[in-house]
Amino acid sequence: MQSPLEDIISDGSKNKKGVINFNQMKVISSKVEKQTPSVLMITSIPAGKSVALIAAELAAAIALQERKVLLVEGDFKKPQLHKWFHMEQTADTHQKPFTPVLPTFLPNLDVLLAKGSNENPIDIWLAPSFKQQVDSWQEAYDRVIFAAPSLYSGVEAELIADGCQEAVLVVQRKKDKLEEIKKAHAKLEMAGCKVIGLVYQQ
Repeated sequence: MQSPLEDIISDGSKNKKGVINFNQMKVISSKVEKQTPSVLMITSIPAGKSVALIAAELAAAIALQERKVLLVEGDFKKPQLHKWFHMEQTADTHQKPFTPVLPTFLPNLDVLLAKGSNENPIDIWLAPSFKQQVDSWQEAYDRVIFAAPSLYSGVEAELIADGCQEAVLVVQRKKDKLEEIKKAHAKLEMAGCKVIGLVYQQ
């Protein structure tokens, strides 16, 4: 049985509800890759959007360009990446953060899922080891992508932004107001995370 992401990639002509058409995602990924390869985060304004799926599609599209990509689950409270790859989340609370990195069905795409942990996610993002880990990933991968929580869900997204150079903001057409988009844009830029694009979701 294929994972939902495999279904989307193998049948990219279908524009399924709540999913960015994969052919459109290929175009978005080619524009992203015109930027200097760096650490990228995908986030949204309010919660409840398909950020994890959009991040997974983008990571897959870049991997198909023969770029080595690491996709990292950044939403420890409401993780979603495992669903799109049909992977089991580890429940080992003694395992170190950011382990293990798992291969996916695409040769150039690895994923790091959230795991069961008693540790406060904020403490993980604040720890010096976070930026050290990001640096080591940059040496091993062409592109690192975080599927981050909503900017309105707490400070986690802002802490992740501190470890990223670029961001793609997911906005909902006709629902997210221009003023909210501008505030989100400014918040990311203040964290040193350049917004390189918007993905409009119906």
